[in-house]
Amino acid sequence: MIHKDQTPLYGCLTGFELPCTSYELSSGLLLRQVYVDTFAAPMMAFAPPALPDKHSPGPWVPVRGGFSFECRVELCVLDSGRFDGFTSSLTAWMVAALFRLRIESPVRLAVLGNMPFDEMGERSQDAIAVAFEGGVNHLGLFKGKSLLATEDDLAFVRELLSNTARLYHDDRFFRAFSVYDEASWSPTVELGIVRIWTAIETLFGLGSAQNKTKAIAGALSDYISSSPSDRDRAYNVIRDLYQKRGRVVHVAGTVDQDDFMQTYAIARCAFRKVIIDGELPLFPNTQTLH
Repeated sequence: MIHKDQTPLYGCLTGFELPCTSYELSSGLLLRQVYVDTFAAPMMAFAPPALPDKHSPGPWVPVRGGFSFECRVELCVLDSGRFDGFTSSLTAWMVAALFRLRIESPVRLAVLGNMPFDEMGERSQDAIAVAFEGGVNHLGLFKGKSLLATEDDLAFVRELLSNTARLYHDDRFFRAFSVYDEASWSPTVELGIVRIWTAIETLFGLGSAQNKTKAIAGALSDYISSSPSDRDRAYNVIRDLYQKRGRVVHVAGTVDQDDFMQTYAIARCAFRKVIIDGELPLFPNTQTLH
């Protein structure tokens, strides 16, 4: 097995390609082009194997479903690339999470490996590869299955790594950002939207607010808006979206795809601002919100 703290640690990323052969995110944290396809095709057998440890005899029938992940970027975490208090796998996850905040495609850290992936074929006896972000469902704002990353996309992650690592030591950010990122792997948009709003409640410390809809709409609209008129429009949108979240929780309501996308976009905007600013939002005064 792969130890979560071993170095070097290699991961393959889906959802984007590099505009260059390799890119250094920081000392000891490297990206490079690679070609890795991970796939699974379930099959059904209808008779037991003739001998132990042997496969079942045919004929077999394929089961529709399965999955495939196309990885075109390799991440290498060296010992010097780990952030203070971080394991190698947590460092790798943080890189993937930042790319998810930036790139509008299904970015996932599909597999972790103990050696460069382009060496595994010739060193199969020594190669170890384990699934990491292997959930079949992937929710988010996607413009395509895979996009070509720009220099600005790469610089975004490079420049915000230290801010994110420092914030992650704060329990409020750790819990909020982890729940927000986990929403991507929810089996339904309804569960995903509940997780996103839970993350926002945690981020703003509003879990026990008296009038939670009003408190969240006020705090979040104030935080992400650039002008009073923008804030007023955002307040109404956020209020309506949070009320729809309430119908999911209390009466098992369904969520429209557009409502999920808008909720996801607003939450992403908030977490991007937190990381860019390098500080958590102040606890709002819920007595004075709108």
